[in-house]
Amino acid sequence: MENLELYEHLLNLSSVKVEAVELTKDKVTISCKLSTNSCICPTCGQVSSQVHQSYNRIVRDLNLISREVYLSIKIRQFYCKTCTSYFTESLDFADANKSHTHRQEDFMFMIAHKQSYSESAVILNIHPKTIERTVLSLCKERVNLSERYAQVKRLGIDEQSHKKGKKDYICVLTDLDRGTLVDILKSRKKEDLIAHFESLGSSFCEQITDVSCDYWRGYISVAQHCFPTATIVLDRFHVTNLLNSCVDKFRKLLRTSETDNLNYRRLKWILYKQYHKLSDKELTNLQLCFEDCPLLKEVYWKREQFHHILDNNQKVEVVLQKIEEWVESMNEELKNIFKSFTTTLNNTMKYVANYVKNSLSNAVTEGLNNLIRSIRRVAFGMPNFEHLRWRALAISN
Repeated sequence: MENLELYEHLLNLSSVKVEAVELTKDKVTISCKLSTNSCICPTCGQVSSQVHQSYNRIVRDLNLISREVYLSIKIRQFYCKTCTSYFTESLDFADANKSHTHRQEDFMFMIAHKQSYSESAVILNIHPKTIERTVLSLCKERVNLSERYAQVKRLGIDEQSHKKGKKDYICVLTDLDRGTLVDILKSRKKEDLIAHFESLGSSFCEQITDVSCDYWRGYISVAQHCFPTATIVLDRFHVTNLLNSCVDKFRKLLRTSETDNLNYRRLKWILYKQYHKLSDKELTNLQLCFEDCPLLKEVYWKREQFHHILDNNQKVEVVLQKIEEWVESMNEELKNIFKSFTTTLNNTMKYVANYVKNSLSNAVTEGLNNLIRSIRRVAFGMPNFEHLRWRALAISN
């Protein structure tokens, strides 16, 4: 096999004929031309073989054994006798006005996945702005927003801080069935969310069967307004977190009291666990604390009773009744300890109880929130919202 044929096999571009190769210490320049003798006129669709003029176009390709590879391609301009127009032949492996091939673009996208544009630029020896524009362009090409919105049935809604300390929150929408991002919105304000969902049309609002969110009243109001036929479910993680915070607040009071002992210091994570998930050692420590403080035992088992209601019932009406009985059965001491939880529960009891219909959770959204944070972390904050949005949507595709 001759050297030029070898390079043609390495390039694996069927439309390219290699004419010469120039090797330097860190660079390979491959001079080539397209193998076709004619081209179809984009205006009239007729085949033309009359060349008017030509020029050399330099395109960056994938590296070859640590050397940068550049294709010097002879591009021809044709003249069409049928419609008397001039047109330039195109490349099927590189876009017009781009200085790199499609596979080089894909490699740039892959390298920029887990690091900043500046770090990627050092690895690839390409200007950071070139990588930035290429990655953003590929992200937009690979993300079909209309298709994502058309597929979602069970919607997850959550937020995260875009700029720490600035109260600048972005809203994350997820497809809970497919475990993917649907979209990221620049604002989580009630009026902005309502305007966004209404802009998608009534057909989108009618297709949503379930909405999972946290305690923030704005999300509940938006769901009630935009998705009147959907079931609103408060994420159990947030319900459990608020319930556990009441138990932990009581534990902290015990630690500061005269009855504090060494067992209370390692009690926090034991109290957070449900009883049937505790190890033998944890059960022993818990029992010692119960003997020291009988009220702690009442607090813990009251928390367990609430979990039992959600875990062992499937009808919302039954759960609502049992939650009301759970609140009414508390004595004054317990009511004071669980006051913050029961106050919130009175306003959201129906949405908490809806969990038992199909055990819908917003865990998918929480996981995708971590994906967005990881992009921001490796990209040193990613202050540009549109860049963060498109990168996160493309990666979660």
